Amino acid sequence: MIKAVLLLLTMILIAGCTSRNAIKSDKGTEAQSHYKIIRHDLKVVLNPDENSLTAEDTITLNDSLHEISFILHKGLNPSSSTADVHIIQEAKKHEGVPVESFKVRLPSNTKTFTLRYNGTINHTIENYGKEEARGLSQSDGIIFKDGVYLDAASFWYPVFNGALTSFSLQVELPSEWDAVSQGERLLHVKDNKFTRVQWEEPAPQEEIYLIAARFNEYTKQAGSITAMAFLRTPDKELADKYLDATERYIAMYEDLIGPYPYKKFALVENLWETGFGMPSFTLLGPKVIRLPFIINSSYPHEILHNWWGNSVFPDYKKGNWTEGLTAYLSDYLIKEQQNSGAEYRMEALQKYADYVSFSHDFPLTEFRMRHSAPSEAIGYGKSLMFFHMLRMELGDKVFINGLRDFYNNNKFRLASFNNMKDSFESVSGRDLSVSFKQWITRAGAPEIRLKDVKAQKEKEGYLLTAIIEQAQSGPAYHLQIPVAITMQGMDDAYQTILQMDKKRFALKLHLPSMPLRIDIDPEFDIFRRLDRRELPPAFSQALGAKKILFILPSSANHTMLQAYNGFAKTLKGSGHDAVEIKLDREFKKIPSDYPVILLGWENRFLNEMISSLSELNVSINEKNIKIVKEEILREGHSVMLTARNPENKDLPLTLIASDSVAALPGLAKKLPYYHKYSYLGFKGDEPVNVAKGRWPVQNSPMAAFIADEDGRTTKVDMGRIKKRQPLAEAEAAAR
Repeated sequence: MIKAVLLLLTMILIAGCTSRNAIKSDKGTEAQSHYKIIRHDLKVVLNPDENSLTAEDTITLNDSLHEISFILHKGLNPSSSTADVHIIQEAKKHEGVPVESFKVRLPSNTKTFTLRYNGTINHTIENYGKEEARGLSQSDGIIFKDGVYLDAASFWYPVFNGALTSFSLQVELPSEWDAVSQGERLLHVKDNKFTRVQWEEPAPQEEIYLIAARFNEYTKQAGSITAMAFLRTPDKELADKYLDATERYIAMYEDLIGPYPYKKFALVENLWETGFGMPSFTLLGPKVIRLPFIINSSYPHEILHNWWGNSVFPDYKKGNWTEGLTAYLSDYLIKEQQNSGAEYRMEALQKYADYVSFSHDFPLTEFRMRHSAPSEAIGYGKSLMFFHMLRMELGDKVFINGLRDFYNNNKFRLASFNNMKDSFESVSGRDLSVSFKQWITRAGAPEIRLKDVKAQKEKEGYLLTAIIEQAQSGPAYHLQIPVAITMQGMDDAYQTILQMDKKRFALKLHLPSMPLRIDIDPEFDIFRRLDRRELPPAFSQALGAKKILFILPSSANHTMLQAYNGFAKTLKGSGHDAVEIKLDREFKKIPSDYPVILLGWENRFLNEMISSLSELNVSINEKNIKIVKEEILREGHSVMLTARNPENKDLPLTLIASDSVAALPGLAKKLPYYHKYSYLGFKGDEPVNVAKGRWPVQNSPMAAFIADEDGRTTKVDMGRIKKRQPLAEAEAAAR
């Protein structure tokens, strides 16, 4: 199952998910290797006050077997009431969750037997992953007074390795409680003592979930699908918003991909801050649910996972394709509908440039889950860019037909990039081996360079020439490179696409008017390693570096100096191995061989920072900071400003300053979540974000201004680029 992890605090814009199934794989549960299906008919009694469950599981096999092995949580003591069935404990060692292995010996021609077991499951909620990768919290299974969370990684039911499962789950629990699982609810009865509920899913599943708490339930019928919301506190207004969004987004994705694969979709409020996407429901944390932007940003991501990941299952051994495809058709698609597609793609490429060094790179076939910033930049960013390039290559109509074919042919089956390739080749009639091989199985990215741009007058019009190079090591990529030419007297840019399969390409274009400017890949349509000059200075450049230097203000008072020192140590502890913390008096000038973060208004290098910011239209005085049209007071505020190191333009120079000792601990925890920004302003001791933004890119090497016949060069804005139709609208127009 895909449990898409959002896990963010109230101040964070959530964008992206992580596979919980891959987390379990890291802990020792192997991905499913074939299509053996086992049926579980479970009857469970939960006792939250005693952290315990009592269960009876009638298991039906595909075939008659003499022996079969399973794993169960330690201490549940399974036994069988089926005649001549013997359970033998196996001496196997397991890492992670405390479990025990058992072998079942069955009479001949026996396909069905019953296991009974009981005991406690109560594991703490722990952090997992690094903060700048939007690290998450998880539990290996918990039954306690505030709620229940159980999945296959809890081994709360017999897990047969390598098997998919269908199931019926009957749960009995205290009367004020309720239980949720995947599938359709067939029974729901409450009396003064107990709640009895039954969920059933006949389609193959990778695991069985059991979530329980004191829920308030809200329901809406959306055609043949039941939209549901289970909240831990009553809130009909909030529930109605989610129910309406459920109906809207399921309809959109049914039109785009194919029929929704389940009978219901439920919003379920979790015990802790998560964003898990299970088959037919999502488990969101209490703060996440109430973020106003979630319904139209990350919530559709969770709904979409019911197509990608929770009905078409990823074959993790061959690479997790689900996160990139889901991000492209939800997070990205919504930004595209808001005319922000190019910005989203640029940010994805910036994450790759800032966080993925050559030594940390790996191919998409090796991506399992997001556990760090580099793994997110590849498994989400590179993956979604691959799907974008595939769409650009095939066109919207063929791309949509490929998605539908892939879904129809692989529903409730394991699928890999190869299965996806088969579908897109089938609907397009094209050999896509080169594209899939270079983007899926090859680590790294192309590095594109523009040089020797010239224009000369012809009898009719102008001839524009230039050299485009692929500067990366290794062989050339096969690229389709968008080019935009801005010409004199024309509002619209001339646009074309170059086919490049060599390391060097000689561009020649005959144009009707004098070219003033050329832009290569102006809307960031190609997955590539960006030149540092294409990116605005941002905090991510420091967070993604191998080494960071914090420079403390030696003239600050003792209390503030200690607070800045603690601030630096907090950021150091968030996953950065090579961090130095020193006083400003230890340096004659700002170092230029790695990112530097200056701390404090009292820092002796403040004037150098102010000078670096001046070219970005930023001014600082004793009372305020003026950023274009924004103003941030120094009193009662904390700020983060990033510029380029004056001695090394490829490296960032960052200033973080506050007039409040009390604000610094909170600021240290929040800053990693704002890593993409160039400047930030926070108010008060909490602190609360009041300003954020990114500097404009001023001197991109992918743009060149062309000298006229007199040798004069004029900087002009890029001509108007043709507006693209969002993918969802392209699908609607095709119907």
